[in-house]
Amino acid sequence: MTSQVLSQYAEPDNIGERLDKVLAKLFPKISRSELQRYIRSGCVSLNDTVIKEPSKKVKQSGTINIIYDTTYANTYELTPEDITIEVLYEDEYIIVINKPAGLVCHPAPGHKSGTLVNALAGRWQLSDMGERPGIVHRLDKDTSGVMIVAKTNIAHATFADLFANHKGTQIRRFYTCFVFGIPQEKEGQINTLIARHPKNRQMFAVNQNNGKQAITLYKTVKTKFYTATKSISKIDCELLTGRTHQIRVHMQHIKCPLIGDQIYGKRYIEDIYSDLIKNFNRQALHSHKLIFNHPFFNREMEFISPMPEDMQKLDNELA
Repeated sequence: MTSQVLSQYAEPDNIGERLDKVLAKLFPKISRSELQRYIRSGCVSLNDTVIKEPSKKVKQSGTINIIYDTTYANTYELTPEDITIEVLYEDEYIIVINKPAGLVCHPAPGHKSGTLVNALAGRWQLSDMGERPGIVHRLDKDTSGVMIVAKTNIAHATFADLFANHKGTQIRRFYTCFVFGIPQEKEGQINTLIARHPKNRQMFAVNQNNGKQAITLYKTVKTKFYTATKSISKIDCELLTGRTHQIRVHMQHIKCPLIGDQIYGKRYIEDIYSDLIKNFNRQALHSHKLIFNHPFFNREMEFISPMPEDMQKLDNELA
């Protein structure tokens, strides 16, 4: 690991605040999620005492050190690329885009080019906080729809905090998905803990003993029955938290996995379904609406992305 020690001084005014929040103020160029990762890895100390809990309250002023890994920054060169992106809105702080399915959000091992960040870097100056320029929240590669990108560091820190903490109704995220089956209750709330799968580190799973709280509101819009026991449904969801794979995991948890989901739903495919359903090549999940109170303009904004063509075909099958 190539690393350097970053140091800042925690003032008396910081006493009583969460450690990750204090670090976000003192190291504004590093994303909060990255700071939390460093804390949990034992790379953060206050007055030479290592602290491994992001929520731990700062009890004294003094020198905070981070052993900062610089290896990642050297693993790829951010090259602007000519990739068409639909822009729904832009101001001096943010860009709201309509992300297509199949596009990775940011460069990483295995995806060093051809990403959303590469596309945006060719047209705009993005925030440079941490390892993901401009990215304040993510959509999975095969999830489409509305997404916010930060142009400045202050916008990055502000919106990342809103997404991380889901402060009241300041930011609301709505999704549409198509699933196998029909929920036992037509609408309701799924409230669980989600953690990494104990056997497959690429997956997440409901774990009632540990993990992070995940809350999804859902409503069944319509259902088509193929037999008395086999059906597919269109479901609208609202996220009250933002865990990785949250909707995909929650739908599987209520025995209604997403159509096309190669991780959580593949085993549900049967001959009874149409070729469209059996051959659907991504999870049928779309971020269709985003509502937020713009923190710099103090006004509510709403953005809607119509379902893409492949999901419209699924919708027509339920007609």
